[in-house]
Amino acid sequence: MPRSDEDPIIGSDEETLDTEVVAPPSNRTLSGWLKRPRSLILEPAVFLVFFGRFLTDAVYQNQILYQTCVTVLKYNATECEPFLGTNRASDEVKRIEGQVQEYASTITMISSMLESTVPAIVSLFLGPWSDKFGRRPILLSTFSGFFVSAIILVVFTQITTATNISPWWFLLSTVPSVFSGGTCALITILYCHVSDVATEEKRAMRMVTMEAALGLGMMAGGVASGYLYAAVGASTLFILVGSIISIALIYVYFFVPESLKSEDLQTGSRIREFFRLDLVKVLVKTCIRKRENYDRAIIWFVMMSLTLCVFAMEGENTVNYMFMRKQFDYTVQDYSVFNAARFVIQVVGSTIAMILLRRLLGLSTIMMTLLAFACCVLESTVRATAVYRSEMYLALIVGMMRGVMSPMCKAILSHVTPSSELGKIFSLTTSLQSISPLGAAPLYTAVYQATVNFYPGIFNFISVGLYSLCYCMSATVFGIQKSMGSNSVYQAIGS
Repeated sequence: MPRSDEDPIIGSDEETLDTEVVAPPSNRTLSGWLKRPRSLILEPAVFLVFFGRFLTDAVYQNQILYQTCVTVLKYNATECEPFLGTNRASDEVKRIEGQVQEYASTITMISSMLESTVPAIVSLFLGPWSDKFGRRPILLSTFSGFFVSAIILVVFTQITTATNISPWWFLLSTVPSVFSGGTCALITILYCHVSDVATEEKRAMRMVTMEAALGLGMMAGGVASGYLYAAVGASTLFILVGSIISIALIYVYFFVPESLKSEDLQTGSRIREFFRLDLVKVLVKTCIRKRENYDRAIIWFVMMSLTLCVFAMEGENTVNYMFMRKQFDYTVQDYSVFNAARFVIQVVGSTIAMILLRRLLGLSTIMMTLLAFACCVLESTVRATAVYRSEMYLALIVGMMRGVMSPMCKAILSHVTPSSELGKIFSLTTSLQSISPLGAAPLYTAVYQATVNFYPGIFNFISVGLYSLCYCMSATVFGIQKSMGSNSVYQAIGS
């Protein structure tokens, strides 16, 4: 059983269930109940936001590549047109591609760093602040930031239809999402929300459903991106993204209530309270304080494993599209199909793992984590040595269980950490994950730039090493669990 030092924040399971339906008003009059909107689960809004965000991924990079080609390197529009990603590169374009990518990768690296630095710092305040003033303001803030970023991309792409602009202007689209908390703040609050509305028995499953909504949004966005881009162009695509995110924002505003009880919320100046450094001090003390047995070691091993995984994924994402173009002559549609296959294979692999290995064969949470990290090592190894397109899909198959890695790690954290401290632990975890691109983007970019002309896929060996380290840390947790098996918390990890 998970450890708990207090009752769930929101009542019993009958009060919240997994649909988070608000009870009718006390007068129970039909007219009063009909006038009050029913509350709904948060997962649909999460799906829409990540669907919209991933619609822009490759298209955003293509805009930077094209503007780099025509405005920075001064090639003509005909030579640079393949960099928009709608046509395959000619031999002439391949000749200049290394030069274009080397410059453009610097911009994408800075974009990744901007999207990680400020949100990582903000997230340290968000967990403790939201414990006092609620989760909903942060949800609305992050959704609004994503919406404004989409509008900025619409403006810039409209301008480029009339005249070319410096690719550096596209960095401005990251500013609203960065200063509203970004993905880091959103993920922090999502897991705080889950901790609020679900009992401890169902908390791990709600984490899985939240991960599923997030992953499904990524998959759908990755699949649709290339086809929508080819059909309607960049400007209309970004308008569509803004519309999708606005629907998610409206959904949260009207149908997702505050997850904390009103009596648990404090009054006062929210802005002044947000910048109190003692909130961060409490968070840090919670994460580093001495705990029973090896709880602190397990928490940090799991947190660092999650951070290193994001480090590897963020580093790969910085250069992966350019690697696929260089090594396998991918277009945006090819890349979209590959991303779709990756998510589908991960969903199928995760489903098989949960049903066959977890439910039928009874593998423990920590054993599932070890298998997931082993799959990550194998996938990166195959990608690093791939020569043919088919080998990239082979890598997806051998890594099909990697999708269970994050939910299993968070399930371990939920077992080891008291209920009252989960928000703080998740805040620090997502902050560490968010700042990982600060090191990942420069490292992977530098390696790619140095090797693009003779071995563009060598950066994958960095991921091999990182995932191997995660496997070793999980193996240590497994050893601790075996040595302390009589403890109820460690029995939960091993069950």
